[in-house]
Amino acid sequence: MPLVETEALSTDQRLMEVAERLFASKGVNATLVSDIVEGAGQRNPSALRYHFGSKEGVLKAIVERHQQRVEERRSAIIAGWPAPGPTTSQDAMQVLVQPLVDLLADESGRRYLCIVGQIIDQLDLDGTTNIGGERPGLVATIEAMRAQVPDRRAAVVSSRVQAVILMVAASLAARARDLLSGGTPAVATPLFNANLVAMGAAALAAELPEGETP
Repeated sequence: MPLVETEALSTDQRLMEVAERLFASKGVNATLVSDIVEGAGQRNPSALRYHFGSKEGVLKAIVERHQQRVEERRSAIIAGWPAPGPTTSQDAMQVLVQPLVDLLADESGRRYLCIVGQIIDQLDLDGTTNIGGERPGLVATIEAMRAQVPDRRAAVVSSRVQAVILMVAASLAARARDLLSGGTPAVATPLFNANLVAMGAAALAAELPEGETP
């Protein structure tokens, strides 16, 4: 039986909706093109390839749709930040985390966070390579994070920022899975947000032991 039966949705929207649900619940790697096509109620097995080219194409479309939503929210936060802008590790983490925590409020956002938890190693964690000028809010946030790492060696800075982003992604994915399964998280969302920000801020600002060689 098709997973999506809303006639108001166009074919490509139905395919994206079903793909998002399956990627979040079944897993990106375990989901087949045929699963998506059948779930969307399409008789033509080539429907997904016609609209998106491949399973990777529909995955990219889903990610880009949510990234735009996150970017708009993050840019608005930065624009409204008192001068001179985010200047501490706590500030930088708040700008990183808040737009993502906001996604927990609706089912599609939760599904996206579950997906990101699976493919985070495929995304541009520096925010400068594939995203570049298309995501100025993320680029500004990454730069604010990098500025808070006390050891200025480039490799250490990049490794620290990437580790923090991976931690945030994993934490959000776990919470999104709990919410999608109908569970009641032990920690309320405001406290979850504050705790995630505090952990990331501490990790960014952590000093290396004395005597470490350059």
